[in-house]
Amino acid sequence: MKTAPGEMSTAFYTGNSMHGMFRDGDMLDLRAEPFDSLEPGDVVAVLDRDPHYVHRVVRRTADRAVTMGDNNLTPDKLELTPGSAFRLVYRLHTADGRTVEVARGSDGMRQFRRQQRKRRFFAVFTRMLSVFRPLKGLRIPAREASRFRDGSVQWSWHGIPVAVRKNNGRVVYLKWSRRMVFRVPEEGGA
Repeated sequence: MKTAPGEMSTAFYTGNSMHGMFRDGDMLDLRAEPFDSLEPGDVVAVLDRDPHYVHRVVRRTADRAVTMGDNNLTPDKLELTPGSAFRLVYRLHTADGRTVEVARGSDGMRQFRRQQRKRRFFAVFTRMLSVFRPLKGLRIPAREASRFRDGSVQWSWHGIPVAVRKNNGRVVYLKWSRRMVFRVPEEGGA
């Protein structure tokens, strides 16, 4: 897809691979740029694949650019080349009406590394919390149930709201610390 440099367009973002940088529904301003102007840290919309996707350039050689989502574990298999169809993401408009310039180059790589550290931290934290799952029987059972019209149930312990069981059966604890201390009875135990 050949376009003139500077040609502009817009797209709406959906997905998780760049969450932290973009949220679902953010409007992205895209600009056609020559391949030679790309540098590590730039965010691009890759149009060679269907569906199209938005990732960051993490490595660059004279004739190849490797992209990767800020939250992904591995780089994309499809590398950008001078003949690839892509657009540079240079600005975003958030759902709450703010307009933000998208960081490029070394500032963009700093954001990428920060998001990768966050992803690794939460992966380790989640693994650590899973150690406590076998201790489920030692946690305090929440005994008071309040039922709502939508079918959900809020569980409390002496008036302290602990968790909500949604009508689809999923339990959502109101604070992460309450997950460590309290347990909600099984589905039929209300």
